[in-house]
Amino acid sequence: MVRKKLTLTIDEKILREYKEFCEKEGINISKRVEKYMKKDLNKNEI
Repeated sequence: MVRKKLTLTIDEKILREYKEFCEKEGINISKRVEKYMKKDLNKNEI
């Protein structure tokens, strides 16, 4: 699978807090976003 970059505009405070959360929990932000994207796509396959 080819990996692509995605540029997002997110509220600075939310991004900072989310980065801290992910670091504390050992979560990869890119993998997390990809998981949510797949979940949304699967909802629309009905």
